[in-house]
Amino acid sequence: MSTGTRMTPDARQRGVALLVAMVVLAIGAMLATSMIWDRELDIRRFANIKQGDQAMEYALGAEAWAEQILLRDFQKHGELINMNQSWATQLPPLPIEGGTLSGHLQDLQGLFNINNLAAANAAQSSAALAQFQRLLIGLNLDPGIANAVTDWVNAGDQPHYPGGAKDEFYSQLAPPYLAAEQPMTDVSELLLVKGVTPQVYAALLPYVCALPLHAPDAAPGAPGQPTSVNINTAPAPVLASLSEGISQGAAAAAVQARQQQVFVSVGELQNLLQRTLAVGLKPGLASSYFLLTVRVQIGSTEFTLYSLLYRASNGTTIAIRRTFGIL
Repeated sequence: MSTGTRMTPDARQRGVALLVAMVVLAIGAMLATSMIWDRELDIRRFANIKQGDQAMEYALGAEAWAEQILLRDFQKHGELINMNQSWATQLPPLPIEGGTLSGHLQDLQGLFNINNLAAANAAQSSAALAQFQRLLIGLNLDPGIANAVTDWVNAGDQPHYPGGAKDEFYSQLAPPYLAAEQPMTDVSELLLVKGVTPQVYAALLPYVCALPLHAPDAAPGAPGQPTSVNINTAPAPVLASLSEGISQGAAAAAVQARQQQVFVSVGELQNLLQRTLAVGLKPGLASSYFLLTVRVQIGSTEFTLYSLLYRASNGTTIAIRRTFGIL
C-alpha cells in the first residue's frame, strides 16, 4: 500500500496554471526585451543616418569653400600654383555641431599622370614612358612595370618588352580579366596591372595620379592633352624623373630651395639642377587639377569625401568626380 500523499484534482490544476503563468511570463519578458532591443537599433540606425546626412552636407560645404579658395588664388596669382598660396594651407580639425571637420587640398599636377602614357602624340607618350621608368628606378622599383602600365592604358595586341602584358596574360589569372586598354579612371586600377603588388602600389601612390587627358571644358572632339608636372609642387622623386642624371639628392635640394623662393621659370630649375629637362612633356608652373580630402566626425560617424576639382582657365572651379567613405 502506498504511503505517499495523493495530489487532489484542484492541486493539479493550480500547478498547471502556475506553470502556464510562468511560461507566459517568460515569453512576455522575451518579447519585451526583443522590442526594446529593436527600438534601440532603430534609434541607432536613425542617428547614424542623420549623422551621415549631416556629415555629407558639411563635406559638400567644405568642397564649396575649397572651390572659392582656388578661385581667389587665381584672381591673385593667375594660373601659377605653388605651396605658398592659400589653397596649400591644411585646416586643423575645426569644431562643428557634434564633432569636427578637417580637410586639405593637393595639387595633383605635382605628380606623374599615369594617363600620359596614353597620349595620342607618339613623342609625348614615349616621353611619359621614359619619365615613368626613371620614377620607378628612383623608387627602387622594377622599371618594367612602366611597360605593363603602358599596355594597360593603350589599345593593341602586342605587349611591350620587358614586363608588358596584354589579355593573354590577364586571362590566365584566377579570376581572369582583360586589360582595360583605355586611360585609368582612378589610380587604384594600378593594382590590376602586372607587377603592381600592394607593396609596389604603396610605394608609388604618393607620386602618381590618374588625370583625364580631355579637360572638362575642352571643345568636343578635341584631341586629349597630357598634363604637365608643376615644378613648384612636385615631390623630389617626381622632380628627379624629369630628366636623366638628376639624383635624388639634387631633387631634394631643389625642393628645399623652392621653400625659400618658388621657381619663377622652368629655366631656373634647370640652372639649379644643371640639367636640361627632357623634351616631350615639358614641366610648368601652372595646375588645373586638385584633390580635396575632407574628413567629418559627428558622434560615432566618420565620413570622408574625396573630390577631384578642376580649375578652368578663367578660375572657375568645379568638382568632376567624388568618392565617399563612411565608417
